[in-house]
Amino acid sequence: MPPPRKKRKAPAPAAPPPPPRRPPSPSRLEFRSPADGAWYEARVTVQGGALRVMYELFTEEQDEWYDPRAAAAAPLDAAALRARFRAPSTPLDDARCRDLRPGDPLCVACALAGGVELKFFDAVLESVRTAPALLLLPPAGCSSRETPAKTQVSPAAHETVDGEERCACRFSVRWAEGPLAGAMAEVGVEQVCCVRSTTPVRDPVLAEFLDGVLSKSPGDDGEGNATAASRSSGAVAP
Repeated sequence: MPPPRKKRKAPAPAAPPPPPRRPPSPSRLEFRSPADGAWYEARVTVQGGALRVMYELFTEEQDEWYDPRAAAAAPLDAAALRARFRAPSTPLDDARCRDLRPGDPLCVACALAGGVELKFFDAVLESVRTAPALLLLPPAGCSSRETPAKTQVSPAAHETVDGEERCACRFSVRWAEGPLAGAMAEVGVEQVCCVRSTTPVRDPVLAEFLDGVLSKSPGDDGEGNATAASRSSGAVAP
C-alpha cells in the first residue's frame, strides 16, 4: 500500500504590487522637516493618493508621507504644508556680500551636537564685520545722501585665490528658527545661503496634490476631513 500523499501547502498569496508612482517633481525643492525644523533639498511625488517627500541624499526610510485619507492624525492643514516648501536657497557668492542688507532672510548652517551635525535653519542678517572694523550695512531704500548706495567692504576682508575672489567677512545673524531661535551667531560666507523667495513655491506636483486636498468639502466620500500621516521612521538625519 503506497504511503499517503502529503498535502501540499497552498502557495502564499502574492504581495499586492506597490501603488503606481507619478514621476517625481521636475524641480528640486527645499523642505522644512517637521522632525527638526531644518531645511533640506527634496523632491515630491504622489503615490497611492499620498504625497511623498523624498529627501535628497537620504534613504527611502527617511521619506515623509502625507495621506489625506488616513484617519490616525490631525486634520491636514494644506496651507501650512505648502508653506514648508520653497525654492532652494543659493550659497552666498564671495563677491556678493556687498549686496546684503540688514533684515535679509538667510538660511544658515548651524553646528549641533558639538559640531558633529550641521543643519540649515532660517536666520536674519544683522550686520557684516570686515577686518578689522564692524561695518553696519545701510537699510534698503536709503538715498545716497544718507548712506552709501553699496556697502563698502574693506579690501583686507577679501583676497584673490587662483583668480577668484574669496570673502573673509563675518556675518552676524539672529536665528529665526531651530534650537537656537532668538540667539545671535557670527558665521563665515561658507555657512550662508540666500533665501530666494519667502512665498510658497508653485511646483506642479505639489500644487496638484494640495489643490485637490483643498477642493474636498466635508462629507465627500468621507474624505472631507483630510488628514496627514507622516510615516517617517524617525528624525531626519542632517
